[in-house]
Amino acid sequence: MVRDKARDDKYFNCKQEHEDGYVAGLYGSNKDKISTFLSNKCADNTINYSTHKEVYNLIKEKFGYPLPN
Repeated sequence: MVRDKARDDKYFNCKQEHEDGYVAGLYGSNKDKISTFLSNKCADNTINYSTHKEVYNLIKEKFGYPLPN
């Protein structure tokens, strides 16, 4: 899946399941790990009011995965 660069500045919405699926899907075989990570970060309010770009950077910091293309 290819990243929608127009979405980068928009906020990640923890209340919409498709947001998790979209972002996790960008990480291929690591989708389940990223989905769990996103769920945990939503639950503890870490990524509330974060842009998609900020979420990608958090994933890069935590797992070392490059930003999706």
